[in-house]
Amino acid sequence: MGMSAAPLLCVRDARKRYGTVDALCGVSFEIAGGEVMALLGPNGAGKSTLIRSLTTLQKLDSGSAEVAGADVGANPSAARRAFGYAGQESALDKLLTGSEMLRFQAGLAHLPRVEASSRGKELLQRFGLAEAADRAVETYSGGMKRRLDLACALLHRPRVLILDEPSSGLDYEARRGLWALLAGLARDGVAILLATHDFEEAESLAHRCVLLARGRVAGSGSAQELRDALGAWVVTAAVRSAPRAEDRALLHELFSALGGTPLPESPDSAECAMAAPERADGRVWTDALREEAARRGVVLTALGQRRPTLQDAYLAATRGAAEEVR
Repeated sequence: MGMSAAPLLCVRDARKRYGTVDALCGVSFEIAGGEVMALLGPNGAGKSTLIRSLTTLQKLDSGSAEVAGADVGANPSAARRAFGYAGQESALDKLLTGSEMLRFQAGLAHLPRVEASSRGKELLQRFGLAEAADRAVETYSGGMKRRLDLACALLHRPRVLILDEPSSGLDYEARRGLWALLAGLARDGVAILLATHDFEEAESLAHRCVLLARGRVAGSGSAQELRDALGAWVVTAAVRSAPRAEDRALLHELFSALGGTPLPESPDSAECAMAAPERADGRVWTDALREEAARRGVVLTALGQRRPTLQDAYLAATRGAAEEVR
């Protein structure tokens, strides 16, 4: 089906405060049908607060959130009918079988018995669980449990799927299998909000990423747009094998002289994103840095370049937002 133009999940100026802590400070974004949006942010960025608010577990102080046109604050029951949710912690009863778990979930969703039975069988088949349907959930692998969680979240045919770290703790094969299922759901027109720490997951699945830091949107766009906004190249340099803080400060002076954006430190070197995408060859920057170092009498022990990653863009944006708040 692809993406639909009308947003199915719409967050406008969402604000939430706990005592003196602002957990959400005016967060806004939209997700269309068929779109996967990754929500990336460090612990304490506001992701959990936002998800609790979207899933009707708490109310925003101000602003609004709508799921398929239903206002989450004013009409939570209509919103609950429109979204499915699967969290980090499995909500499965390990003593039930896969089929029993789906029947139990259907009861909570008030689905008619005949529809619940046919829909349950359809989802077990689709998610590769039909053969394990009559086995206790406690005998399931991590990947099978996560797929059953997803089946439970989709039982009532929600138009919006909210996922919190869906592949956490899964091995590589199970993660890839789960991603294929989620990509299929998006093709069917479901809008998916994916809170994740997994940059590969975001790169593989998300059409767009929202970077959250200190309760604010620190950046948004496709992974490619976020990388391009950071720069064309990341230059890595070191002045000794085990640099000290003053060594990094010196390197940042060199980077600043060339107009670069220093990235959060790696343990053994300093890195800087260099703009000007029209300069296709990263050696332009390493040569310029070498010349600047020679001019200042600085001896570089290591020098290299690489293309920026989504993780670089995330670290630069979230660190920048944190520094603005201080």
